[in-house]
Amino acid sequence: MVRVRGFRVVVAVACLTALATTPGCSDCSLTITTKSLPDGVVNMNYFRALNSDCGGDYWYIQTGGLPPGIELQSNGDVQGVPTLEGDYVFTVAVFDFGSGETAFKGLSIHVTRS
Repeated sequence: MVRVRGFRVVVAVACLTALATTPGCSDCSLTITTKSLPDGVVNMNYFRALNSDCGGDYWYIQTGGLPPGIELQSNGDVQGVPTLEGDYVFTVAVFDFGSGETAFKGLSIHVTRS
């Protein structure tokens, strides 16, 4: 996962450089509006879409980690099949190519056995 996370940051920086002259949203500030994530159950499908205000083109995990079997897609979808119970705390980030802003939000997922 660390290798993927590092790749995502490189892609975001490259795109930011390419779009540095694009005007961004000047009347609002990028924020993550997802309040919390639902609990998960081992071996059961999990899905939740993350949301933001004022843009947000590329999502990634800044710190911590998702439950094994669950991934954050670059479009903000949290999905997969958790394989290990526990409490997982992490920080998500969303980057907006147009404005160059990044927003962060601490979240968690509690996974239980059925």
